[in-house]
Amino acid sequence: MKLSLICRLTGAEAPREDVEITRITTDSRKAGAGDLFIAIRGVRTDGHDYIDEVIKKGVAAVASEREVPGAGVPVVVTDSTRKFVSRAYSAWYGGDEACRPHKTRLVAVTGTNGKTTITHMMRDILSNAGYKVGVIGTVGASLGERGYGSAYPMTTPSPDEFYSFLWDMIRNGADYIVFEASSHGISQERLAGLDMLGCEMSAAIFTNLTPEHLDYHADMEDYFYVKSRLFTEFSPKISIINTSDEYGRRLISMCGEGAVAVDTEGDGGQPGSVYPHSVVMAGTSGVEYMYTSPRAIFPIACPVPGRYTVYNSIEAAACAVELGIDPVTVREALGVFGGVRGRMERVRCDKTKFSPPVLIDFAHTPAALEGLMLSVRELEPTKRLVLLFGCGGDRDRTKRPVMGGIAARTADFTIVTSDNSRTERPEDIISEILAGIPEGTPHTTIVKRAEAIEYAIMNATPNDVIILAGKGHESYEDVGGVRRDFDERAYVMAAVEKRYAVKGEGI
Repeated sequence: MKLSLICRLTGAEAPREDVEITRITTDSRKAGAGDLFIAIRGVRTDGHDYIDEVIKKGVAAVASEREVPGAGVPVVVTDSTRKFVSRAYSAWYGGDEACRPHKTRLVAVTGTNGKTTITHMMRDILSNAGYKVGVIGTVGASLGERGYGSAYPMTTPSPDEFYSFLWDMIRNGADYIVFEASSHGISQERLAGLDMLGCEMSAAIFTNLTPEHLDYHADMEDYFYVKSRLFTEFSPKISIINTSDEYGRRLISMCGEGAVAVDTEGDGGQPGSVYPHSVVMAGTSGVEYMYTSPRAIFPIACPVPGRYTVYNSIEAAACAVELGIDPVTVREALGVFGGVRGRMERVRCDKTKFSPPVLIDFAHTPAALEGLMLSVRELEPTKRLVLLFGCGGDRDRTKRPVMGGIAARTADFTIVTSDNSRTERPEDIISEILAGIPEGTPHTTIVKRAEAIEYAIMNATPNDVIILAGKGHESYEDVGGVRRDFDERAYVMAAVEKRYAVKGEGI
């Protein structure tokens, strides 16, 4: 693709000299002949520091936020290379179709918790309505049976993968694409090339806002501002806002026509809002309630247990109803919703007589962990709750003692262990978690997560519920900055097999 065409499609000012671009990259280590190298200011390094190096490697052109005197290659100067890289990849994968109208409609979901579940609920509802639906998010990307692999899975993928997925889905006939919009994705301008898809932003959903990523965002106000950009800058035709927290109430006042308030914990006190009436927590059978709004009233029964299922399903249902989906179709899809891998997922130990339930959940924030534990307590009020969790390294340290305190309040026994320690010492992370656990609280610490899982299984009683929190769908462990295969389900099964080899068939 010619550099001049990339610039024309992205709206950037083209250099006088035109060249053929064979690849786009932001990684100076991989840059080479024919490449357009885009210099990105990162958290730890600045791509601008490597411009001279990549020019010596023979790149065809450079994009920079400042002039590069004597570069010897064409230089695209732009106010934001982060915006430019997203638009450049959208142009690259869109080709001649970039910036032309397309029938595919976009639905974005943002918030601290619930994004993945809601995107999958929306996929199932829209599919049940007869549409071809793509989904992009934390647990991967797919269009029907077609899956998309990712080198570095992220909630909102990096621009090279994100626009590759989007354009492939569009070309393969997607009627809708539902995607998760993370705060990192929004602030790092990964959505900046969406307008070049020629697709309507049909809806955006806000789930909630609780403390998270405060190692990245300056404070909660900055976190809220970034989330709000999805609604104020991308002009969704419909905005579905959970107004049960202060941030949702502030956000809906910033949205214009097409904003719908969903009072997930209310009783209809907010005029014109959507709310769940007569909620029934049906134990492990799921949840039931009456969807109530000025537009429609109908029953919903979802087989996924837990109070968060009420919150997630009513927002998905509200979005679908506002998009014109028949309530019967919504009810049918949610009625058979099978949940999402790593969200209140029960590990199946069917080949044994191991009776204590083992649940895996992605809860890795204070609010998510507390919500998870309260949901399990509500489902299993007479059981002993055994919680195994840790906190990620190189991430918000302030949440560690907070999560320790939540564990102490909500679990009967806590096993503090590792969870993607990355470049930090696991022992240091555990020490900060323990600062929030009062003396005398029943707990133990086991640094290696595999050993912690084995300990939980080997010491389980029939009255236990074992909860593995933090990793959820992840199938890897990041230790010392190196990822290795690590699927908790496999470690659970191995521990169960070992238990029977040691203790026999009865527990």
